[in-house]
Amino acid sequence: MSTPWSIYRKLWSPLPPAPKGSYLAGKNLIITGANSGVGLEAVKQFAAAKPAKLILAVRSVEPTEKILDKIKQAHPGLDAEVMHVDLTSLESVKQFTQEVEKKLGRVDVLFNNAGMNPNFEVKPMVATVDGYERTFQVNILAPLMTTLYLLPALRRSKSPQVLFTGSDIVFFGDETAIKNAFDQGVPFVKAFNDPDTYDNPNRYAHSKLLLQMMTRALMPALPDMVVINVNPGLARTNLGREFDLSFSFALIRMIIWFMVNSRSAAKAARSLTTAVAYGKESEDYWSECVPTPVENTYLNSGKGIRATRLFFQEMLAEAEKISPGITKTLEL
Repeated sequence: MSTPWSIYRKLWSPLPPAPKGSYLAGKNLIITGANSGVGLEAVKQFAAAKPAKLILAVRSVEPTEKILDKIKQAHPGLDAEVMHVDLTSLESVKQFTQEVEKKLGRVDVLFNNAGMNPNFEVKPMVATVDGYERTFQVNILAPLMTTLYLLPALRRSKSPQVLFTGSDIVFFGDETAIKNAFDQGVPFVKAFNDPDTYDNPNRYAHSKLLLQMMTRALMPALPDMVVINVNPGLARTNLGREFDLSFSFALIRMIIWFMVNSRSAAKAARSLTTAVAYGKESEDYWSECVPTPVENTYLNSGKGIRATRLFFQEMLAEAEKISPGITKTLEL
C-alpha cells in the first residue's frame, strides 16, 4: 500500500504536456461523462487530435451541445456530436449503444469516463430503476455493459481501445468490505447492493477498487483490444457535487488541503489523452501519464487475485441476466 509520502509525491508530480498531433485521425472516439470536469477537458484535447468522429455521451444533452459549439469554433471541421446516455438506466445504456452501432458502425476508442461520488455522509442506499445501488451501477456495471454491447463495433477497428477512468483511491481506500465479502463467501454483487450493510462514506472507494478488479480481469478476456484503467489523480472537478458543504472548520481545512494538493481538470485530463495516444498494450493502471504498478497489496495477494477472478465471474453472470449471450465472445 502506498505511504503518505508516495501519495503526495504523485499529487505533486509534474505532468508532461497533452499529446500533440493527429493521433485520432480516421478514428471514432466515444467518451462518457464528457460535459464537465476531466471528461470535458479530455474532449478539448481529443478535438485537437483530428478524430474522424467524436461522440460526447452525457445525460444533459442541451447544455452539452452549447459547450460543444464553442469547442467546434476552436477546431473548425471537427465532426463531433452529443448523444444521450443515463448510466442509472441499463435500458438507456442499451439504446445508446444501439444508436452508436447505427451511426458509426465502428468504434475505435471507447472511454468509460462517467462516474459519481455519493459523498462521505452516513445516509441510506439509493437504488437505480434496475434495482442496483446507484454508485455500483454507474461506476462499475454500466461501463461494463456499455463495453460488452459495443464489442461488435469495437472489433471492426484495426486497433480498438477500451479505457476506464479509475482513481488513486485504490491505494488508500478502505478494503474491509471487499475482504469480508470474499472471506465470508458472500457474493460481491449481493454485498454491495444490500441496503442493510450499505456504507455510503466508503462507497466511492469500494466502487473504484471493484472497477480496478474488473478491468484487471477484463484484459485477458479481451486479448484483441487494448484495455486500460486510467487514474487522472486528485482534480478540481464537480465529482463531489452531491457533497453536503455545511459550514464547519473541518470543511475549511478540507477545502484548503484540496485546493493545495489537487490538479486542474485540464492537467488531470492529460492522463486520459496520453493513454489513448500512447497506450498500445493493455495496462492494469495508467497514472501520471504513464503505465504504473497498482500499489495495492490486497489486489496483488493470493486472496486478492482469487477475489478479482470471482468478482469478474459474478459481473459476467449479471451481464448475462441483463442481456443473454452478451459475454459469449470473451476469452474466459
